[in-house]
Amino acid sequence: MDLVTLLENFDTQEKCINHLEKIRWNSKPLCPYCNCTKVSSVAIERRHKCLNCNRSFSVLVGTVFESTKLPLKKWFTAIFIIVGAKKGISSLELSRHLDVNKDTAWFLQRRIRTAMEETNLLKGIVEIDETYVGGSMTKMHKSYKKKKNYFPAGMQHKTPVLGMQQREGKIILRVLKKAWGEEIKPILCQSIAKESTVVTDGFGGYFGIGNVYKDHIILNHDKKIFTKGRFHTNTIEGFWGILKRAIIGSYHKISIKYFQEYLNEIAFKFNYKKNEERFNTLVNNMISRAFPFSG
Repeated sequence: MDLVTLLENFDTQEKCINHLEKIRWNSKPLCPYCNCTKVSSVAIERRHKCLNCNRSFSVLVGTVFESTKLPLKKWFTAIFIIVGAKKGISSLELSRHLDVNKDTAWFLQRRIRTAMEETNLLKGIVEIDETYVGGSMTKMHKSYKKKKNYFPAGMQHKTPVLGMQQREGKIILRVLKKAWGEEIKPILCQSIAKESTVVTDGFGGYFGIGNVYKDHIILNHDKKIFTKGRFHTNTIEGFWGILKRAIIGSYHKISIKYFQEYLNEIAFKFNYKKNEERFNTLVNNMISRAFPFSG
């Protein structure tokens, strides 16, 4: 699907609402407040009224689109442009495409990236590794190095990122405050099915996870052990190059406050290869998930 086709298929608010109702309810409205199927339609703005709790609602309630004043066709256009931008797109450029102000474009990007987060558990053989993201500080002033806790032989001034990749499958990325077991282990439990085999290097932060999973294969890189039969961490280690090129080549500088949202976008584009697949998956996520969102 190209942009022209998208604009033809979703050129009115009604067509967009019809599409979202088909995805969320299979075109049979369900009250989001009490889950009652006995509803009556209200002509104004495609709203419905529940005959059980007597509340009115639309298909947008409880979704990323809730309370939006922007036409849905602009939302759909923004989604299509973002998922199709291989190197990412700035909020300023997106604002020009949509004919909205920069703040509105930034708001759209944040909500869309939130829906890009992978929620399904990884299974089978799962490679786990961590990396550090941040620029070089060797030529910066001593006062700035001290402020950022810079050490020539350390990574304290950089941001740690945990990567989990299912063999021949999806990847999940998480920002870490500190690369240690106390923070890493809960993330692994939330992201990887217990019947999986996890493969890591000899980093101490992974100690003990063999008690949680089917098997824990440890590759001690310090002793030059990089593979054990079919077990290795080459896949996730190769992905770090993609991540860092995306940050350097597309975003240049990212605030730590929003870093996880950018990681969601990078991982989503990697997990879903085709633009049409990305668009359909993302719209489905945005309308079918519950999204309490704080700016």
